[in-house]
Formats: sequence, structure tokens, C-alpha cells
Amino acid sequence: MKLPSQLKTLFTIFYVLGALLFVEAGFMALCCLPSFIDGEPQYGLIMLKCALITAVVGFALWFPFHGKPIDVDKRAGFLIVTLIWIVFSLFGSFPLLISGGVNTYLDAFFETMSGFTATGSSIINDVESLPSSIGMWRIITQWIGGIGIIVILLSLISFVSGGGMALYSAEVSGITKTKVAPHIRQTSTILIRTYLILTIFYCCVYFLSGMEIFDAICYAFTTVATAGLSPHNSSAAGFSPLIQWEMSVFMIFSGTNLLLFYFLIKGQFDELKNNDELRTYLKIFIIAVILIFILNFPQNENISDGLRNSVFMTASLITSTGLINCDYINWSSASIFVLVMLMIGGAMSGSTSGGLKMVRMLLLFKNAKATISRGLHSNAFIPVTLNGRLVEQRTLFNIFEVFILYVSVLVVGFLILIATGVDGQEAFVSALGALGNMGPGYTPIGSEVGSGMGNFAHFTPVGKLTMSFLMLVGRLELVTVFSIFTKTFWRR
Repeated sequence: MKLPSQLKTLFTIFYVLGALLFVEAGFMALCCLPSFIDGEPQYGLIMLKCALITAVVGFALWFPFHGKPIDVDKRAGFLIVTLIWIVFSLFGSFPLLISGGVNTYLDAFFETMSGFTATGSSIINDVESLPSSIGMWRIITQWIGGIGIIVILLSLISFVSGGGMALYSAEVSGITKTKVAPHIRQTSTILIRTYLILTIFYCCVYFLSGMEIFDAICYAFTTVATAGLSPHNSSAAGFSPLIQWEMSVFMIFSGTNLLLFYFLIKGQFDELKNNDELRTYLKIFIIAVILIFILNFPQNENISDGLRNSVFMTASLITSTGLINCDYINWSSASIFVLVMLMIGGAMSGSTSGGLKMVRMLLLFKNAKATISRGLHSNAFIPVTLNGRLVEQRTLFNIFEVFILYVSVLVVGFLILIATGVDGQEAFVSALGALGNMGPGYTPIGSEVGSGMGNFAHFTPVGKLTMSFLMLVGRLELVTVFSIFTKTFWRR
């Protein structure tokens, strides 16, 4: 008997959510090991209990629809991706709450959403007091969120017929969804392998440079995911200059489209050479470093520290990582303005970074330039190109729509935070940081938010919910989430 399309979609949603909860349960179970090693078995048992609860719910959702005829269209893909990030955060909050790491479920949800969206904002006053298993779970959430929940699952299981691309498109960032293999599962596997190789490489370099193994793992997860959650209250400030230089390089690597590393390994150098976004990304990074170094030159105690701090903070904010290595709050206003602009633009599409993405900013600039030229030469054909290919007007229009939606959501979030009693400067930077998944980015003078030693614990419940929503829509790039609130989406 043929199932109604609505019922078939419902089966698909439950089936996929159940399968994904199994994945989350597996990661939870893995995080029990540090506490057993450290002689704190009670916290390891907490992780196992949370893993069991998550697995049981996942099985209850998955089993009844196993073997049923299911498929995923674009609308179902948007709904599944939005739901799974919320559901993952709901279940992922249990370890923090049950262990006593936070006092309320809302705080646990905020912290977990911050991790899964690779934002790096925190409400925990003393992260160093967390048990090792709970701290590891907090860090691993951002590693999962960096590559993407759906990408992980697609690389493991081919569970839907023809629906993988719909899920992949709803989650992966950028204006194009590049496939380097005939099947989306193969593309997801390539992404995961690249992500794992980078993670292992970063971890080995950190360890050989003097980090303890636990720190090396945690900071490898943080830098590869371009997130800001750290196992230390001082963020990255306590490490040697060598390690800070390494972090800077790794953050820039992680702000690059992951598929470019695959092309590099395969020897397809033209893919890198002809990539307009990559060239723009590196140029803007270098120019920003030079500007910030010059603008703060009078405040630098010595040239080497000034250059290192300029490189580190530029890399941290352009890639939305949010790690801190110095007290940059008192930098010049002009240099702070440069950092805020970097926060808005972000790094490359297809990377783990947040923000609008460099390719959108590049095409907005190219389109504006072409529009001005057409005004001067009305009969001339002045195309907008990317990587040597013509960009359709529909794509340019969609980019402009995303930009307007981004600004609109930023303004609304900013106004809500002000209404909850947050200072104007702090409200703007907090909303921008959450929407761009920047975590503890720039801090206004006199505020603790994002200094590397401060947090968002002083926000009201409404403020924390607003920040959580901004993190979600920022990670899924607005369209995926907001499309489910339209009448068209729910039309039969």
C-alpha cells in the first residue's frame, strides 16, 4: 500500500532523528573514559547513563520505521537538519546538568548549543573545575558541530534513497554544495577523513610542542572546529609563543574549504590556484594583520609580541574561532573596528567557520562594482564571475537576500538583548558573536563577555534563549531555519 506523502515524511524524520541520536550516544559513551582514567568513576557513570538514555530514545524513534519506504526531499531535509541540532542540544545538556557543572537546564542547553554550533560562548565561571569527562563532552560537542551532524551520519550510513543531498545541502555552508564524488556519501566520507587527518595532525603538533595530551586533544578539537570552548579559563593566553603561532596557522587552515585539502592531496593544484575565494581570504587576512599591527604599534612592548598578537587575534576572529591570547580590549578603536568587520565576513564557505562567508562578501563587492560600471556604460555586458565562471543573477539575488536577512536578524537580536537589560555595546557584540558563531570574540571596554576569562552567565533567561536561537540560525545560515516558518514550506 502506498503511504501518503505526509506520513512518509514523518516516518523519515523519526527514522533519521533516531539514527542520529545513536551517533550522539556513541560520542557520550566515549567521553566516559577520561573520568575512569582520572579516578572519578562517578562522572564516567554519569556519561554512560546519559548515553544510555539517548540511545534508548534513539532506538524508540528508529526501530518502528526501520525498513519502511522513506525518502528525503528538500523540505524534509530542512526540517530534519533544524530539528536535529535542537534535539542534539536537548539531550547533550544532560551531562552538564546531572554532573552539577551548571545549575539550570537552560544554562546546560545554552552551553551545549554553543558547542554544537561551534560558537564557543560559555556561561560557566570556572571551566577548569569541571570533571574531565564532562569537560571532554563539552569540547567534543564543538568538534561534532564543526564538521556537521548530518555529514558525520552520511559518511557512516546510506540510509535514505536519494535524500542524502537534501540533508547535505541543508547543513553545509556556502552558496554551492560541491560534490567531489558521484555519491553524496562518498563526498561526506572525504570531508570526515580530511577533518580527522587535520585533527590528528593538530593534536600531534600541540603535544610535541609541550602541551599535555588532554590539552592537545581539546585544543585540536577547538582549532579544527574553529570554535572557542577551552578547558582553561585563560583560553590560549597561558601557552608559549610557539604554540600560539601554531594555533594561528591551524585556525587559518581550518577557515579554508575542507575540500581544498582534498584537492591538494590529489595534486589538483588548479583548484587552489583558480579559487577566487581562497585568494581573497588570504589577502584580507594579511591586510588585516598589517593594519592591526600598525594601529597598535605604539602599545606593543616589543615587535615580536605585537606581531604574534595581531596574527593570532586576526586568525581567531576571521575564522570565528574566538580563542584569546592577549588583553586586546584596550587596543585602538580603529583596530577593533577591523576585527568587527572580520567577524561579519567570516572565512571560506565549506569550512567550519561562521559569519556570512568570504564568497558572499566577494560576490556582493563584485556585483556592486559591476552595477556601477553598467551605470557608466549602459550598453556594455559586464558579467560577475567566480573562479572564471559566470555567476547567475539568481545566485546574486539570493546572496543579497541572505545579507539582508542576516542584518535584520542581527538587529532584532540586538534589540531583544537591550530589552533584557544588556548594555548597548555588549548587546551588539553578543548578538553579532552568536549569529556569526564567534563565541567570545571582541569585548567592549568594561565588559567581561568574550575576554577569555568572562562569560554570559549574567544574561537573563530571555537573553540566553535569544543567544541560543542566534547560534542555531547562524550555524545553519538562516535560510534552513527560517524557511520552515513560511507558509510555502508547509503547503502540500
